[in-house]
Amino acid sequence: MSQIKIPTNLNIDLEFEAAPFHKRFLAWLVDVVIFILYYFVVSKIVDSLGLKETDGSANSEWLFLILILPIALYPVVLEYTMNGQTIGKKLLHLRVINETGGNATISQYLLRWLLRVADFIMIIMILIIATFQYQYMFLMGFTSLLAFTDVLCIAMTRKGQRLGDIAAGTILINTKTKNILDETVFMEVADSYVVLYPEVMRLSDKDLNTVKNIYKNLLKNYDYQLAYNTSNKITSVLNIKTNQEPIPFFETLLKDYNYLSTR
Repeated sequence: MSQIKIPTNLNIDLEFEAAPFHKRFLAWLVDVVIFILYYFVVSKIVDSLGLKETDGSANSEWLFLILILPIALYPVVLEYTMNGQTIGKKLLHLRVINETGGNATISQYLLRWLLRVADFIMIIMILIIATFQYQYMFLMGFTSLLAFTDVLCIAMTRKGQRLGDIAAGTILINTKTKNILDETVFMEVADSYVVLYPEVMRLSDKDLNTVKNIYKNLLKNYDYQLAYNTSNKITSVLNIKTNQEPIPFFETLLKDYNYLSTR
């Protein structure tokens, strides 16, 4: 699949691999299996609780609340709470990000969900099977045509985006490949973040890369002497005072730098 390069204000290009189509499809199949298992489990519960009508059909209101609604909300709820992943995406090492390389926002998740054609096909199929209302078959045919459009978009767009991704400004990436984020000072910072050490901008990119490497190494194998020597050196160079321990201090410096560099 094609490589995606995203320029940043930190003088680096973030590089990602667009999710291969076969992995997207397998991730979708995993989620579909979850839908089907959920349907059969809930059907058994409906039977055991006697929630079906005398003719054997399920009450439509109950069916919507306990079956269709959770399946419909599954993608957007899981992607928002699992950092851009559903269970299928997590197993296949895929993740939704925005076109700037950061986490997608709730509005982006909602927009791509509204244009999630393939999942709506599954919901319509379940609705048809569960309620025996075959008049919904035409809807299934219509959404199938839209799903074909999605496949064409994925194949023809440089970033492998389907309709929902194009509208929401999101990308589905392969997280199993190493990208440049791990080798730079890049850290995602919320818009509401409050800077503690504006003096950090006096450090060079090289200095910040050193700080990040030390920070990552300390998280794996804490070295008291190295941590405090580095912390004291930075506070001396920047002429600042801090009550933070070395690890949270380094993390704050990196966040401050990222926030100030992108504003």
